[in-house]
Amino acid sequence: MKEFLSRVGGYIVWGYNQTHWFTDKEAWWIFRLGAFMEATGWTLLISAIIYRSFGLPEYESFISVAGRLHGIFFVAYFASVVATARSMQWGIWRFGSAILLGIPPFTSLIFEQVMSWHRKRQPVYVEPPQDIDT
Repeated sequence: MKEFLSRVGGYIVWGYNQTHWFTDKEAWWIFRLGAFMEATGWTLLISAIIYRSFGLPEYESFISVAGRLHGIFFVAYFASVVATARSMQWGIWRFGSAILLGIPPFTSLIFEQVMSWHRKRQPVYVEPPQDIDT
């Protein structure tokens, strides 16, 4: 069992290292965009629920559109975390925190603000991907 877990861990590390596609600035911009989109999706969904609770006309359409957009933005946030974590040199704890904090409403923005504070306090230089000329 220990050998199996070691092998699986090796594949995960290999896959993680293959996702270094962006420079640090590009990755940070993409991650921030994903976090803001995810918060926008929550805003739309909560607004639609409030709209429905007042019994206003056409609430079914509003719920449908807001729910779809929330789902798309939710998936986009997770994709942005997976695609950019290696380029920002995030470890397993930051990666996992980003994923878990994308689930409750608006916590992606809180995580983004905390990471922004960490980036200003302790800047880390990340080598750009090999195929990018800088």
